[in-house]
Amino acid sequence: MEVAVYLSTERQSFFMKTMPKVIKVSLFYIILDIEVRHLYPFKTLEVTMNQVIETLKQHTSIRKFNGEVITESEQQAIIESAKRGATAGNMMLYSMIRIQSKETLKSLAHSCDEQPFIENAAFALLFVIDHHKWQKYFEMRSLASRIEGFEGPSVSDFMLGMQDATIAAQNAVIAAESLGIGTCYIGDIMENYEAHKVLFNLPEYTMPALLVVFGKYDHKPKLRSRFEDKFCVFEESYPEVETDFLEEMFREREGENEDFAYKFYMRKKDAPFFKEMNRSIQKYLNEWKGQLGRK
Repeated sequence: MEVAVYLSTERQSFFMKTMPKVIKVSLFYIILDIEVRHLYPFKTLEVTMNQVIETLKQHTSIRKFNGEVITESEQQAIIESAKRGATAGNMMLYSMIRIQSKETLKSLAHSCDEQPFIENAAFALLFVIDHHKWQKYFEMRSLASRIEGFEGPSVSDFMLGMQDATIAAQNAVIAAESLGIGTCYIGDIMENYEAHKVLFNLPEYTMPALLVVFGKYDHKPKLRSRFEDKFCVFEESYPEVETDFLEEMFREREGENEDFAYKFYMRKKDAPFFKEMNRSIQKYLNEWKGQLGRK
């Protein structure tokens, strides 16, 4: 990795006495203790390769772990990184449940659509949409008697909790990958409402949104291609999606798999796991309809 720092013309004469105009460093950034806030104007600050961006661009799911231990300090760094994610109103409408029990991981390997590699993870983090604590707090402060029409959490609270949980989970994933730890999201945690409620002792106004498993690995799979920008990054407004647009968008995938649309739909949308996911999510959503919705 190289970093090139270009100093303003006014400051060059001073710094040229002690360092070159362009400083190149390999592997690590050098923080220049030169009161950067007072160096105006910068002509250029050019970073030729940013380690964070490189980590993001190299993301791929890992489903084969080698059994190496992830230390407590590594786990704590991942958790702290997750907590620093953006959150609506600083409410942190989620909770994390750390799972290290092999018995629990084995149970999840079955309940999350029979995925044996889950059992081999070093640990997992369950990100739970959580308005239970806030609701209990509001009730403890007797808001129901002080606010006319006081209700329980609404669907908008549910969506904010999903956003918070997702942001926290992604922070955890990137933090882990920066440490050389593999990760995999398990969306199937949203299935099996009754079993997962019991397994994790989940109260009202909570929902297991995302499960992330973590483990060291020996081999990193090849990166899978993504849709080109023109199909998913739009300027100012959403475009009209016509037949030509879709033909070009899916040309590569259809070239790799005959009758791709039908097979993909049947594998995902018509699969038993997907129907179970819909059933379970609806049961969770029923809790977020406030007092009027529960009548």
